[in-house]
Amino acid sequence: MNEILNKQTDFFYTYANQLTYSLYLFESKHEQFDRENKLLFANQKAKELLFGSSKISSSQSVGSLFPFLFDSEEMIPVIESWDQSTNLEEVIEKDIFHSFGIQKQPFLFKLYRLDKTHYTITLEELTDVMLAEKILKQKETKLDRFLKTMINGVVVVNSDGQILYANDSAAKILDLELETIENRYYSSREWKQIDKNGDPFPLENLPLAIALGKQETVYNCEHGILSEDGHIKWLNVNATPLFDEHGKLEGATASFLDITELKNTQNTIQLQNRKLTSILDAIEKSAIVSVTNIEGIITRVNSKFLQKCGYTEEEIVGSDHKILNAEYHSKQFWKDLWSQILSGKTWEGVIKNKAKEGNYFWLQSFIHPLYNANNEIESFLSIRFDITEEIEALDNTKRMLHFTGIQNNRLQNFAYIVSHNIRQHSSNFTSLVQLLEDSKSEDDKTKIVEMLHASSVQLEETISHLNDIISINQMLNKPMEVCSLEQEVEKTLSILKGSIESRNIQMEVVIPGGIKLKTIPAYLESILLNLLSNAVKYVRLKQGAYIKVVAEETNDQIIITVEDNGLGINLQKHGNKIFGMFKTFHRNEDARGIGLFITKSQVEVLGGSILVTSEEGKGSVFRVLLPKNPEESLRA
Repeated sequence: MNEILNKQTDFFYTYANQLTYSLYLFESKHEQFDRENKLLFANQKAKELLFGSSKISSSQSVGSLFPFLFDSEEMIPVIESWDQSTNLEEVIEKDIFHSFGIQKQPFLFKLYRLDKTHYTITLEELTDVMLAEKILKQKETKLDRFLKTMINGVVVVNSDGQILYANDSAAKILDLELETIENRYYSSREWKQIDKNGDPFPLENLPLAIALGKQETVYNCEHGILSEDGHIKWLNVNATPLFDEHGKLEGATASFLDITELKNTQNTIQLQNRKLTSILDAIEKSAIVSVTNIEGIITRVNSKFLQKCGYTEEEIVGSDHKILNAEYHSKQFWKDLWSQILSGKTWEGVIKNKAKEGNYFWLQSFIHPLYNANNEIESFLSIRFDITEEIEALDNTKRMLHFTGIQNNRLQNFAYIVSHNIRQHSSNFTSLVQLLEDSKSEDDKTKIVEMLHASSVQLEETISHLNDIISINQMLNKPMEVCSLEQEVEKTLSILKGSIESRNIQMEVVIPGGIKLKTIPAYLESILLNLLSNAVKYVRLKQGAYIKVVAEETNDQIIITVEDNGLGINLQKHGNKIFGMFKTFHRNEDARGIGLFITKSQVEVLGGSILVTSEEGKGSVFRVLLPKNPEESLRA
């Protein structure tokens, strides 16, 4: 058996040595093409080419003999050929063997895989004709490989428009087999080519028609191809004419991309843009719109903005929204607004503004951050709607409900006085008159007349209370004035000066001189007089009695506090009726139970409120909260 193998090997070596080109036999023990594959045999031509002698080194490998095969560019076709068990042919550059002293000589390189573990490499010297043919074939092979890997569909047609070649991408894009595409004419009606409106695409305007007819290159022509099931494939096509070596037209080539998804996206975007344009147009016509930069400087306003604020575009653009500040909202309000929009969130709320002419208006506002290409906030879009009428109507409704409640309370008390007190006086008068008529002694008549006189005085007092209640309604139409709180308190204390000094009361007044409030002066005088006279009236007559008057100012309120260390009130027992009519809590013969009722009514008419804290035997604290700038409509 060994003798037969040896004879076959000798025959192979003899045959190989007679070849006119170089041959190398390699072994791949692991069935892989790598640098360490061992050289088993080189024929005489190969030895002369690379070694310059008939000797061969047992340490030679494919990597040491042909290092260029393992360059990244050359490895791809080599590995493909190895894995597919196909033969590889390449024209080797003339200076590829420079390291061996061989220069300016082209070779045809061939790699043949004999079996799983053996392969040969041959090098054949090329003449100029052979070289040209081989290079052309090699370029055609590379071109074919390149075309197969392109994502573009490519077709080549002859001068008659018949498709001679189509790559795999063309078949994939057109959803057809290569055999179906090749030999068909580009102008065939089977293609059902349409324009953007769905109409048949004019044949003379097809890119290949222009390339063949006018011999011009066409770029980015878009048209659709309608399939049998009605599905549309949109293509972006380039086409160019092809000429032979004599400049004669021999055909044309076209490359195309499937832009169906892009086209659908563009159509969707265009539709959305049309919708957005309609929305923006509607907003522009119906809303008050402005745009500011990141610092809040106004860069754009629409006509409704200018109409509402009364400024010209030149006056508004370049300024900020402080030009419209009505000084109604707190600093915290603006701080929170800016914090929210700078964080990228939309702010929504109601803002009171002041027009150029001084009138006020309310806007329901939506402020949206706008971003640049780097996803950074670059400006703010404000969309506003005028809700002045709604706000005023709502405020009037609230005030009407508020004052209806107050008036209801007054009417109830008025009705109580009329139905209870006056009826009691009337009944008392009737009884006394009857007694007077029936009395026979002068002494009895004198006593009855005295009782009639006392009842008359009480009736007069009741009628006076009725006048006090009615006077609250009559005062509502009095004009409001700006008053100095410090001066009003001093005026009230001068009225009570005698009582304060006779009771040895220590007075403390803490009122900043700049505090002013808009009010009905008569009401303010009445409120202060009632609170301070009560504090004086119910002071404990002992050493250390004091009354303290303090005022403080907030953004929208003035708070007046009257504190004493007098008799105090048991709020657990009397707290729910402290401001009721004819409610008294001490056995003071001057107490009538009307003062706090009137005080509370007057405070509420001014849009304020009154609070009390008190402890029996320790004193009381009355706190009046009044708005700094009550609206005229507060006065009903």
